[in-house]
Order: sequence, then structure tokens, then C-alpha cells
Amino acid sequence: MKSIVVYITFISISLAFCLRCDYVKNVKDPKAPEIESSRKVLIEDYTGHKCGNCPAAAIALKYLENKYPSNVVPLAIHAGFFATVNSTYTTNLQTTDGNAYDSQFGNSAAGNPNGLINRVGYGTGGFIKSYTSWESELVKLLLTKARFEIKIKNSFSSTSSKLNTSITVKSLTNNSGKYKLVVLLSEDSIIAEQLDYNLPSGSQFISNYQFNHVLRGAVNSTWGDAIFTIGAVSNDSIVKSYTNFSLNPLYNPAKCHVIAYVYDADPLSPTYYEILQVEEAKVK
Repeated sequence: MKSIVVYITFISISLAFCLRCDYVKNVKDPKAPEIESSRKVLIEDYTGHKCGNCPAAAIALKYLENKYPSNVVPLAIHAGFFATVNSTYTTNLQTTDGNAYDSQFGNSAAGNPNGLINRVGYGTGGFIKSYTSWESELVKLLLTKARFEIKIKNSFSSTSSKLNTSITVKSLTNNSGKYKLVVLLSEDSIIAEQLDYNLPSGSQFISNYQFNHVLRGAVNSTWGDAIFTIGAVSNDSIVKSYTNFSLNPLYNPAKCHVIAYVYDADPLSPTYYEILQVEEAKVK
């Protein structure tokens, strides 16, 4: 792997928030460093529409996505108290899988907004990360070599609303242990209600906020399928195919992505649950 030159830039929310407050624009950072790395990182933003501080985390995530476009896979998980619906916040963005992750990892209990960076450090005090530390944690991982490669091939039928996806996982080095593959569906550009404390008092409720990278559910299962159960030597590969997955008719397939990641599935491993590679591809 070529050497990586990364300039660590701490996120200044007051500067990054020059975006309109009713949605998050896709603004390219002109000072983004050129990252020469096959390593990709899943950033999970645990959020909810009743969380007034959560739009700040969404902007921070967009900032990182724009600055490291080839290395960041974003995912917004709506779970916990702040994601529940009521007569004001009527759009339900929770999922069974997102609630399972939140229950396992304790994010909403720790107070949203917060997130996980490749789920590094499970079982330690610093496992859950404040959004202001996401970039520094990301950069640490981008200085390490990728251990797996993932390729996604999707086909979608507009007539039947069926998705077929084929995931190829290749081991780039000798890997001992047990590994699983999780395949998820996310959707961009969902318009719904959001509370935003960055706005003046009396106008903090947004009826047409744009949500991006929203977890819609698992294509295979919450905790995935076993792919390498006794380790893998360099260049070992495996293909997993998932056919006739039905997209909810309320979803916009043109705004949906398939996200696939490999994680350490050995409960005795010191890096249990850590995501070792992730990839995403448009549904259509």
C-alpha cells in the first residue's frame, strides 16, 4: 500500500455550519488530502429526530464524507428515545436491526449524538465516540493496511422492486480467526421532521429536514453470515449472493445503497465486533 499523507484537521462546527440549516448540502472540501489507501471506514451516526444536537453530527459526518470520499462509508442509525415517534415527529426511521445495534453497543443510552468508528474498541471505555473526535479516529485507521477487499455487484428490477446483490470478499493477507459479512440497505434524501438547536428559539422544529445515509435494514441478517470460520490465507475469496430482496415501495431505489462489511466475529478476540473492511454501492 502506498504511503498515506494525512493532514489532521479538527472539526470546527462553527465553520462547517455555513450550510443551510434545513438540510445538509454536499460541499466538497477543497483542502481534502489525497488518501492513497484501500482501507475504508464505517462511521455510524446514532441519531434521532427529537435530538436537537444531532444535526451537528450529521454535518460533521458530511464533512468527513466529502473530505475523505474514497475512504468513508456513512451510516445513520435512528434508535433509542430520540428516534421514537409522536404526534409532532411522525416519521419512523427506526429499524429492527438498528435497534439491535443500539441495544448491543449502548449508544443512545450514552446520549445522542455519538457514533462508532469501525466499532473499534468494543468493551472499552472509549468505544463510543463523540462526533467531534470522529476525524482523528478515522485518520488512525487510514494509516493501517486493509486486511480484506469487498466488491459489490447489484442489479435491480424496477418492475418487481427486487434487488439482487453479489458480494465478493477477498482476504488481502493471512487472517486468523472468525469473520462474518453483514449486508445492509441505506437510503438518502428522506424528508421528515427534525429538531435543531442550532436554529433560533421558536424556529428549531424543521418539517422538511433532509436525512441521509439512513439505515433501512439488513439484506442478509442483523449480525451477518459466516464467511471465514477458521481464518483465511492471502488471496482466499468467497462470494455471497442475495436474490429477490424486496425494497419497500416507499423507498426510492435511486437513493438507496447496499453497504457490506466484514467484522471480527470471534467473541474471544480482543477486536471482537471490529469492522475490518466496508464497501457501498448504489442500488441503481
